[in-house]
This record gives sequence, C-alpha cells and structure tokens, in this order.
Amino acid sequence: MIVCACNVLSCRQIKGTVASDGSGPRTAGEAYDCLGCSPDCGRCAREVRAILAEARAACATQCGSCASREIECAVHVSVGRMLDGIATPVDVSQAA
Repeated sequence: MIVCACNVLSCRQIKGTVASDGSGPRTAGEAYDCLGCSPDCGRCAREVRAILAEARAACATQCGSCASREIECAVHVSVGRMLDGIATPVDVSQAA
C-alpha cells in the first residue's frame, strides 16, 4: 500500500528501514532520510510514525528478524560493508 503519494513510498519500504533488532528511524523525517528522499506535504507523517512503531514492536516480540525486509537502509549499512573494497591504510612503522 502506498503511504506517501509525494514520494511513492510503500508501507513495506517504510517497514524495511527498521533493523531486525528494532533500531532505526523513529520519525517520518528519519525514515525519509533512510530511504533517500525528503517529506513534501507531510500528510503521511502520522501514518509513517505508526508504521515505524508497529515494525519495531513486531521485531521486539517476534523472532528478532524481519523477513519482509526487501531494501537495505543506508542508515543501517554496517561499517564493514561500507569499507568493502577500500584499501586499508598501511602502518608505516610496521611496513619496513
């Protein structure tokens, strides 16, 4: 179901911003940042907050994983994944 007509965001996309441990955005603005867009008219903000709260509650009370998670939120990308492919700095004192 489309929740935000301005950005064409679905309920599933918004739920996908919540990590399996229940962490993640708590406000509509944080969810929009996570999804790479920004709120426009703001009419959906209340619904977005409700979806986020529901998703966090489900993660906390169920098995701890979100099977419906289809997207990866930029906020939740681990540092290890961000550093994949980047050369690590060489310690000059140990290089010789």
